[in-house]
Amino acid sequence: MDPHLDADTAALAALGEPMPDDRRAGHLASCESCRREIDALRSTVSVARSTVGENELHAAPAHVWRSIRAELALSPDLVPPRGTVTTAAVMTAQTDGAAPALAEPVRLDAVRERRAGIRRFIAPVLASAAAAALVAALVVTWSAGAPRDMGVTLAAAQLDALPAWSGSSGQATVAELVDGQRVMRVALDAEVDDTLVREVWLLTENVDGLISLGLLSGPTGEFLIPASVDLDRYSVVDISAEPVDGDPTHSGDSIVRGALDV
Repeated sequence: MDPHLDADTAALAALGEPMPDDRRAGHLASCESCRREIDALRSTVSVARSTVGENELHAAPAHVWRSIRAELALSPDLVPPRGTVTTAAVMTAQTDGAAPALAEPVRLDAVRERRAGIRRFIAPVLASAAAAALVAALVVTWSAGAPRDMGVTLAAAQLDALPAWSGSSGQATVAELVDGQRVMRVALDAEVDDTLVREVWLLTENVDGLISLGLLSGPTGEFLIPASVDLDRYSVVDISAEPVDGDPTHSGDSIVRGALDV
């Protein structure tokens, strides 16, 4: 039996990097434990990549950052970029059982540089074994023994292929869970090159605003919709093909797209 993915490989997969070889790609496809670990890491990445509420996310107190530096044996001179949310801050909010406060969606051109700084900081932290182990342990602890809450379906969409992706298709449903959170479940049937990653977005009808929900790692995925997102406005589901180039904005290469029946 193949060994589980190491922490560095799992962290890079959560950031959208392809598997380094066929053996590890095959293991990920068959190992539910490794997929759960990567999904847990990806939820942290999604918060940092989201175009929603960046002004309302706050860094952890100084003592938390000092503890992270000590645990990971980082240089005392290393500090998080000013005005960004740290992995520890996200973890703190999640263990308190409350989602971070979110502001209204903003335009991508106004935040692109700041979001690039967030990704540069998050990558080395996620790549550490300590950070990966902490996130995975929290998720396993929360979910152990709990029945899966499928929620009540609020809306659905058939996702049709864009001209460059003829033959592709997809579906999306939005459900409200018992705790009031909304999740989007998507399924995609498309042949996408290994050099690209697939990203799930909510768009306005006129495509003058967009929100990233996160990366799709397999044929199906589930994504949390922030409470501040108005689905009457952001009513179009889009799945794009994105190069792994460090640019968080939409590539303009949509695979499938469809409107929710909200």
